[in-house]
Amino acid sequence: MQKIIFFTLMILGSLFITNNIQAQDAAPSYQSLMTLGDKEFNNEEYIKAKSYYQEALRIKKDDAAAKKKLNTTLQKIRENSEKEEIFYQHIDEADNHYNNGDFEKALVSYNKAKKLFPKDNYVSEQIQIVTQKINDEKDKIASFNEIVKIADTFMSQNKYTEATLQYKSALELYPNHAATKEKYNQAKAKKEEYDRQSANFEQLKREANEFVLRKKYAEAIEKYQEALNIFPNDSDLKELINSLTIKKDISDRYNSKINEADSLYLEKSYEKAKTAYNEALAVIPDDSYSSDMISRIDETLNSEEYKSLKSYLSLIEEAKQLESNDEIDAALNKYQAALRLNKGDEFATQKIDYMTNIINNRNKEIELNAQYATLIKQGDDCISKEDYYSALDYYTKANELIPNKTEAKEKKENTQKHIKEIETKLAMEKQKWEEYYQTAMTSAQVYLNEKNYVEAIKEYNKALRYKENDSAASQGLKNATDLNDARLASLAAEYKQYISNADVQFESKNYDKAIDFYTKAEALNTGETYPSEMINRISEILQTNRLEQLVDSSIQISSNQTKRFIFNQIDVTARKSNYILIKAKNLSENSYTMFISYGSSKGTSGSFILRIPNNQDVNDFIIRIGAQYKWFSEDNTWIELTPENGDIEIELMEITKGN
Repeated sequence: MQKIIFFTLMILGSLFITNNIQAQDAAPSYQSLMTLGDKEFNNEEYIKAKSYYQEALRIKKDDAAAKKKLNTTLQKIRENSEKEEIFYQHIDEADNHYNNGDFEKALVSYNKAKKLFPKDNYVSEQIQIVTQKINDEKDKIASFNEIVKIADTFMSQNKYTEATLQYKSALELYPNHAATKEKYNQAKAKKEEYDRQSANFEQLKREANEFVLRKKYAEAIEKYQEALNIFPNDSDLKELINSLTIKKDISDRYNSKINEADSLYLEKSYEKAKTAYNEALAVIPDDSYSSDMISRIDETLNSEEYKSLKSYLSLIEEAKQLESNDEIDAALNKYQAALRLNKGDEFATQKIDYMTNIINNRNKEIELNAQYATLIKQGDDCISKEDYYSALDYYTKANELIPNKTEAKEKKENTQKHIKEIETKLAMEKQKWEEYYQTAMTSAQVYLNEKNYVEAIKEYNKALRYKENDSAASQGLKNATDLNDARLASLAAEYKQYISNADVQFESKNYDKAIDFYTKAEALNTGETYPSEMINRISEILQTNRLEQLVDSSIQISSNQTKRFIFNQIDVTARKSNYILIKAKNLSENSYTMFISYGSSKGTSGSFILRIPNNQDVNDFIIRIGAQYKWFSEDNTWIELTPENGDIEIELMEITKGN
C-alpha cells in the first residue's frame, strides 16, 4: 500500500512542478530552468530536477548538457526505485516476523529498512513498538524463569503439589512452552502417584493394625512390609515390624506347644500333654490357659476314673505305636480292644473309623490294579489282531484309571503314533489340496496381521476354493470383511479432512502442499480415484506453465556424484510463483536424501533436501522454490543434484510456475 502511494506522489509531484513552472513564468529561460534543476538535484529532489531538465530540453532541443543531466537524474531515480524495492522487502520481512511474534528478528529487519529511508514514520513507529515488546518480553521471560526455577527446586525436594502449582503459573505466561509442559505433566503425574501411594500406604497400615489387635502377627507383618515397600525410609514402620517379628516368634513357639499339648490331651496322653503345656508356659509364663490345662490334667491323673482306665490307655499307646509303624490291621485291633474297655470313647471311635477307611482304600487299590491289568491285556489282544482303534480305547481307559502308571501311557502313545502313520498314508491323495489351502490360510493371516484386509479377503476366498465350506476360512473371511468395512468407515473422516485441506491449498495455488495432502489421502487406500486425478491435474498445470526444461529424457546420477543443469535467468516478476517439477526413480534398495542447490556465476545462492523413498516407482517431486528469498532476489542460472548414498534416475526436471 505504501509503495502505491509513493509512486503516486512521484507522478503528482512531477505534474505539480511542471504546472508550477508554467505558472511562475510563461516563458522561463533555458538557463533558469537548468539552475533550478541543479538546485533540486543537489537537494536530492530528483523528481523535481527531472522536470526542470525536461523543460529546459523543450526550450533547447537536443542540448547535450541538459540531456546529460537528465540521464544522470533518471539514473538516480532508478537507483532510488531499486532502493525502495529492497526497503519494502525489509518491511515485508519485518512485518512477517512481527506477526509471528519474533520481535528480535523484526527489529533487525526494521532497522535495515530505516537505514535506507531514515525518515519513514511507519518504520520509526514500528521500531518503538517492537523495542517495547522486546523489553516487555524480557521481563516476562525473567518472571517465567524464576517461577520455573522455584518449581524445579520443589521437584528436587519431592514437593510435587507445590511444584505443580508453580509450573502451572509458568504456563499461564507461556502456555505452549513444551519443556515446561512436560515438567508440569511429570510433576502432576508424580503428585497423583504419590497421593495414590500415600492412600495405599495408609490403607495397608489400617489393615495391619486390625491384625495386630487380633494378635495375627504374621498377617500384620505382611501388611506392614507391603506399606514399607511403598515408603522404604519410614523408620517408625521398620521399628514396628521388628517389634512385631519378636512377638510373632513368641506367638509361633507358644501356639506350636499349645497345639501339640491339645492334641495329646485329646488323645488322653495326659503326662505328655502336661509336659507340652509346661513348655508353653516357659514361652509365656503368665499364660492362664496352660496353667488351667495343667491343673485339669493333674485332677485327671489323681482321679479314680483315670486309674481304672490305665489298661485302656495302655492299649491306646500300643495302637498309636503300631500306627506309626504302618501296621494298620494290628493298630485297628488295638483301637477296637480299647473301645471295648471304654465304650463310647470318642478318640478310639475316630481312630477306628480312620483305620477302617485306610484298609478300605487299600482294598480298593488292589481291585483297581486288577482292573488296570485286565484293560492292558485286552488292549494287547486287540493289537495282535491289528484292531488299533479298540486297543487305543482300552489303553486310554487304563491310563484314566491309574494316571501315574507309565505302561498304559506308553502303550497309548505308541498306538496313537501307529494310527497316525496309517492315517497319513490315507491322506496322501488329499495332501496337495490341503497344502494349497494351508498356504492360502497362512498368507491370509499374514495380511490380516499387517492389516491389509483387502489381500486377506482374496486369500480366504482362495482357501474356500480348495476346501469348500471350511469353517475356519469362512470365519476368517467374515472377520477380514468386517475389519475392512470398519477400516473404510474409520478412514472416511480422515480422508475427507485430507481432501478438504488439499482443495484449499489447490485453490490457493500452493501446489506442493496440495499434492502432499492429496498423496496422504491416496495412501489411505479407500478406492477413491479423486486424489490421483488431482495430482495428475497439478502436474499438467505445472508442465503447461513450463519456463525452463532441464531434463526431458532419462539420465542417471550415481551415489554422491553431482550433476549441474544450466538455465536462462527467470523473469523476476515470475520468480515468486516458481516451482521445480522432478520425476525420478530410486535405483537403490534403500531410502536416502538428495541435496538440491542453485546459484549463479557468483556462487551458491541456496539449497534444500529431498527424501527419496525406497520404492521402484517413478515419484513426482514438486518444490515451491519461489518461496526461497535467494531464488527470487538473485539472478540464478544453474541447479545441482547430489544423491547421497543412493543412485537415482531423473526422467523429467522443469522450472515452472503456478497459474
